[in-house]
Amino acid sequence: MPSSRFRRVAVLVLEGAKPLDVGIPAQVFTTRASMPYEVRVCGAAPGLVTGGDGLSYHVAHGLEALEWADVVFVPGYRFPDREDPPERVVAALVAAHERGARLAAISTGAFALAATGLLDGRRATTHWHYARALAARYPLIRVDENVLFVDEGSVLTSAGAASGIDLCLHMLRGELGVAASNHAARRLVAAPYRSGGQAQYVPRSVPEPLGERFAATREWALHRLGEPLSLEALARHAAVSPRTFSRRFAEDTG
Repeated sequence: MPSSRFRRVAVLVLEGAKPLDVGIPAQVFTTRASMPYEVRVCGAAPGLVTGGDGLSYHVAHGLEALEWADVVFVPGYRFPDREDPPERVVAALVAAHERGARLAAISTGAFALAATGLLDGRRATTHWHYARALAARYPLIRVDENVLFVDEGSVLTSAGAASGIDLCLHMLRGELGVAASNHAARRLVAAPYRSGGQAQYVPRSVPEPLGERFAATREWALHRLGEPLSLEALARHAAVSPRTFSRRFAEDTG
């Protein structure tokens, strides 16, 4: 595919960047025959960027990559609630957005997007540990801590590292279709689809053994995974209402 047809993806590495958050978009959108993307990893300036968790990054590009990109990812970074990113970084993000680039934050990268003002009046999420800090610092944002990611069109946010994969696959589905996102998920050995509205975490361990009441229905469903298995169909097999089945299934399995 000619390079002029590649979608351009910039991954902005800020001080304290978390390695998984950096690696996810860089790997998901990596250039290959099945993926019409070109990725540039950048920082506030070319050179060494001190990361979190004992890693540092040597980036080849500075903020000019944001002028080039169609999509800009902002990975999470340590201590996001202490201070805003440098003014030149915030200005570059705003300029990229005004030019038409989509901005997508993984985890605490949402704080960098919040500093631009582009999340004001919009729904957004971040890692559950920082959700209240984000809401307190930026009260104009409608922070939702109970979802994996939020797509507001030109700005997107996601929760912790694993939900960054969900966000990337969601974006792939929107741009290239379900087959492409499923292919990428298989390559990553990841779930091909998790709803953005799914809870970030279940505040208890999954009980063991699983509840016996719906064991027969679970077994019945496992032998019919190639068929549509709606909530109504499962509830009908279990001889309860869909609402009761949904509640009790969550209680049994987590």
